[in-house]
Amino acid sequence: MELTNKEGVRLIVNALAELGLRHVVICPGSRNAPFVISFNRHAAFKCYSIRDERSAGFFALGLAKETHFPVAILCTSGSATVNFAPAITEAYYQRIPLVVLTTDRPEIWVDQGDGQTIRQQGIYNNYIRKSYVLKGDAEKADEFWYNSRCLSEGFAIATLSDPGPIHYNIPLHEPLYNMVEAFDKKNRIFLQKPIMSQLSHENAETMASALSLSKKVMIIVGQLSDQDGLLDLLIGINAHTQVVVLTETLSNMYHASFIGCIDRCITGLTDEEIGGLMPDILITIGDAVVSKRIKSALRKFKPVEHWNIHPFDSRTDTYQSLTQAVPLNPAVFFQQIIHQVTSNHSGYQEKWKDLDKRRRNRHQWFVNRCEYSDLYVFGRIFSALKEGSNLHIANSSPVRYAQLFDDSYRVKMHCNRGTSGIEGCTSTAMGSAAASVDKSFIHITGDVAFHYDVNGLWNDNFEGRLKIIVINNGGGGIFRIIEGPNKVQERREFIEAAMATNAEKIAEHFQWKYIRAVDAESLGEALDSFLKEDVEKTILEICTHPDENPLILEQYWKYLNEEKVL
Repeated sequence: MELTNKEGVRLIVNALAELGLRHVVICPGSRNAPFVISFNRHAAFKCYSIRDERSAGFFALGLAKETHFPVAILCTSGSATVNFAPAITEAYYQRIPLVVLTTDRPEIWVDQGDGQTIRQQGIYNNYIRKSYVLKGDAEKADEFWYNSRCLSEGFAIATLSDPGPIHYNIPLHEPLYNMVEAFDKKNRIFLQKPIMSQLSHENAETMASALSLSKKVMIIVGQLSDQDGLLDLLIGINAHTQVVVLTETLSNMYHASFIGCIDRCITGLTDEEIGGLMPDILITIGDAVVSKRIKSALRKFKPVEHWNIHPFDSRTDTYQSLTQAVPLNPAVFFQQIIHQVTSNHSGYQEKWKDLDKRRRNRHQWFVNRCEYSDLYVFGRIFSALKEGSNLHIANSSPVRYAQLFDDSYRVKMHCNRGTSGIEGCTSTAMGSAAASVDKSFIHITGDVAFHYDVNGLWNDNFEGRLKIIVINNGGGGIFRIIEGPNKVQERREFIEAAMATNAEKIAEHFQWKYIRAVDAESLGEALDSFLKEDVEKTILEICTHPDENPLILEQYWKYLNEEKVL
């Protein structure tokens, strides 16, 4: 078989195959042609052609999230490299292992007025685990060794030390399309094994004793993906009455004994009431939480002790109270201490559960009677989804509404909460669906986020099972429900980007089935049709009134706060 005559390129591709890379997302261009040919003609790789670099980056992010293994993104030189930046930034903060391959012009031509030549070396430095410059035109043994070493080291960093994106910039001289019958030598790569770690016996004993003696222990579970065994351990530690476990829908940790829907639970409490609910010992696991209310409360009423249990980022001090940074997998931590903790019957957990029950009952009463609106729509959606459904949800309003409904905890939830931006939400969902074609995925997004990432649908070889729900409320609905934007006249045009468009023609253009709902009656019919298992590549657009949504949500919060609950 004919391959590029650039031996350096061929050996880089072979090394990536030996390291286990299997998925490569390729953007069009010419400088990257030697890599395009080598990846596409190599049996180890599945290649995806995505025209838009921003969408390609997020598509790869979704693939990596679903496969739990590095995915490569490849582009030509010049401004194409810059378009990868939003996805790389999200991958950095979510610790998603992307292998970023940017081909480049020879260094001598940088800043010399040559076409498609920019300063690519170190271009992502703020949001990359490590950057390398590889020798694409390598000819000497030392150069081949250097490439293999950098690839092996980068893979180890991306997957073990501190997962995240790795950047390889690769200058290439012309010609780019010369071919040879290639028989390559074997690379000298190395593979790193994960480091096993645990608490010392003394530390485990001390921390377990502190939990046994404390009257108020709070465990907050932030954003998590799959964590084998962790749920059972949390259920076990929550059997002690001085312990309360708070989760969000993005925690992907549901149990009837946990407190979910945090904002719903603690809204409207007085300082005295909220202070009485705050812990003496706070244990945090997982990544960032959505709830602003719990962050504000814990910053105001600081715990005596705060232990952050995180394998890579234990030093994050979200609540301004960190006393112990514990660089461990949470399951390892709880496994070590769980059998040493005893109950002291403080009644702390019961206090939280009583509050949660009262608020849940009032929530249900209001939602069952509220008018057609975003709140009503999200309630209907989550009650209709099957338990265990794979759901991707966009940022801003959708992810916040999801935190209010108990039914949302029954699904497996994904969201780009590394940087919490709206760009790339659809592309990420497309990538996850492409990685697991045997699973069905649903993506819930707002109208602005959907239109912003419409190129996510520009994918000729998409084979996944994905359906999309677009909540069309005439612009950025989040800016009608947070404090501040409604005070300025520029809100509608400039802040929320009010719009009067719909997704029908977009669906038609990309050959997706389209369903529309505009009221409670049509929503019921549309959801029934949308959720049929044999219906794929469907966009359900649900239209609500932009001015009524914030009023109904305001009524909801007011109703929750009317009853004295403590």
